[in-house]
Amino acid sequence: MSGFRDLKLLFTIYYLLFLFTFHFLLLTVHYQMSGIAGIFNRDGRDVDPDLLARMTNAIAYRGPDGTGKWIGSRIGFGHQMLATTPESLHENQPLCDDTGNLCLTFDGRIDNQKELKASLKTQGIALRTNTDAEMVLAAYTCWGTACPSRILGDFAFAIWDSRKQQLFCARDILGIRPFYYYTDTRTFLFASELQQLLKIPSVPREPNEGMIGEYLVSAVSNKKETLYKGIFRLPPAHFLIITEHRVHMERYWDIDPSQQIRYRSDEEYAAHFLDIFKKAVHCRMRTHGRVGAQLSGGLDSSSVSCVAQSLINTGAVSKNGFETFSLVFPGWGCDESEYIEAVKQKWNIKSNPMPLAVRKRSWYEAQVDRYLDIPDYPNGSMSDAMEELAREKGFRVMLTGLGGDEWFTGNEYRYADLLKQLKIQTFIRHARQDRDVTSLLPIPSNPLWRWALKPFIPVAVQRGLRRLKNGRNRFTWINPAFSRSIGLPNRLRKDIDWHTFSSFAQAAHYTNSTSGFQTHAIEMEERSASSFGIELRHPFHDRRLLEFGMALPEAQRFRNNQKKFVLRRAMGHYLPESVLRRYDKAEFSQIFIEAFQSQGGEFLTDSLTIADMGWVDGNEIRRMYQQIKKPDRKNDEEYHKDVWSLWHVFGIELWFNAVFNQGNLSKTSTGQK
Repeated sequence: MSGFRDLKLLFTIYYLLFLFTFHFLLLTVHYQMSGIAGIFNRDGRDVDPDLLARMTNAIAYRGPDGTGKWIGSRIGFGHQMLATTPESLHENQPLCDDTGNLCLTFDGRIDNQKELKASLKTQGIALRTNTDAEMVLAAYTCWGTACPSRILGDFAFAIWDSRKQQLFCARDILGIRPFYYYTDTRTFLFASELQQLLKIPSVPREPNEGMIGEYLVSAVSNKKETLYKGIFRLPPAHFLIITEHRVHMERYWDIDPSQQIRYRSDEEYAAHFLDIFKKAVHCRMRTHGRVGAQLSGGLDSSSVSCVAQSLINTGAVSKNGFETFSLVFPGWGCDESEYIEAVKQKWNIKSNPMPLAVRKRSWYEAQVDRYLDIPDYPNGSMSDAMEELAREKGFRVMLTGLGGDEWFTGNEYRYADLLKQLKIQTFIRHARQDRDVTSLLPIPSNPLWRWALKPFIPVAVQRGLRRLKNGRNRFTWINPAFSRSIGLPNRLRKDIDWHTFSSFAQAAHYTNSTSGFQTHAIEMEERSASSFGIELRHPFHDRRLLEFGMALPEAQRFRNNQKKFVLRRAMGHYLPESVLRRYDKAEFSQIFIEAFQSQGGEFLTDSLTIADMGWVDGNEIRRMYQQIKKPDRKNDEEYHKDVWSLWHVFGIELWFNAVFNQGNLSKTSTGQK
């Protein structure tokens, strides 16, 4: 019997050791959303299975639920699966149709499944399964290159059409799912991450100084280029057709500026908004697991959290253990704990407040090594703690409030509309109520007159004035010779098409909300959250909702010094009164200062390799860093620009040293890990 007891004890020890090891792996491995990869040999060569495996395996952390590869004649696809919807549990990719003529690799989610399925049925298309991938393949069969415009949701995909001997690739309207590619006369490569492409020896590593310049002035404008020459992103709302002889890119969707929504009462606008908003939240709660929400305490994230809980309470979606995750900053001016608590109390939501965790330099270096790209921003990486907790608790889907600012805040160029309509008294009244307007004097430094007069100045005159202004080198930390060599002023030029839209405010609103920096910010959010196996879903970025927002009269976005007027009206019964009447926003520049100090403070500005490259002025960078440490500068408009620009200098320095100047990396990193 003693031998049996010893054997039983030994078995118990091994079993506990197994459980501990398994739990440890769950806590330490980094998962990401599904990922795709592909090789199309345009010159007819067979695909090298080892190269395809290299690209696919480079994102193994994106596919905890399965890996798939498919190789046809001169074409090969790879796929890494993270299942987040009920249908995806039965999905196998890459996916071919019954004829074998079409094959798909798909990273994404369809939010209009019911409507899309009905449309396909009327066209005589019978689906084999209800998976999203199956519907995308059927949509291409039915509508060809028009299929992306029929799909609501977040996606990036590629379809090989053997009958036409062409590759078709598409990306969602806001670029929420990533898509990178490289092409030459022999080969076309695509991937979910830039670093996958660099696994292929034939892909050159050459810095793209034009894009580097945009980063260094904190004004990323281009939606296609990357930090590498020849490696591109597929811009949002575009598709690619690649054949043996050509690569053709085309936009498949855009805002219709002629669309207008006009009602007699504010209540009708609010009811219309609420109807779409509830649908946008509802369809993003489709999952086989638990859904959480990022809750900052602001108007947007609070609206998402409250509506999500209301849908659960009414039985519209299943009770799956909904919880919110929040960052709190006790003692800081940006702490929003009281608003988070108010939402929690009103809806009895399980809340998970988390303190700020400032990342060390070694963490940012590890990011550059992994992605071969610029590291995260401090106001993005600060969310890591709550996303890590969400993963540990079994969440794979997180709702956010991103998009509320872009589509419903309103735009300062409403002043130009008031002048155009000769509503002078209203113009003066609004200006006096506006917190951002400090004077009515018509002087160039007064932003009010930029918002009021700029749209009336002919574009040619604006460009001439801009050339005079550019001659003064407003980016003092940028080497003037470098700026001229890359044509930096022209790269940053943003001419708004005032005449296409129904109002000046709508034109500026569209331009700002679809800017290159917005695309970049979305991509960085996806990359940051996905490293913890969290799929971010953004109800405010629902196409139906943003089309509604763009068609509204400006008075529904901004009225009586209230931003997001229609949102506040619609959320009257959902939000706590303190959140509903909140008009300020938290300001997080202090997080950047903390991050700079954790990286080494002044040390960061010493011996900059990118200064030696002739890109920046090292002395000016050091002066800027000393300036941002002064507490009296936080209300200075230029302060925030300097903080962001300095972080981009730090990020580009890390990236360049890691990728192109590895011998110098140890010097810049000494003593900082």
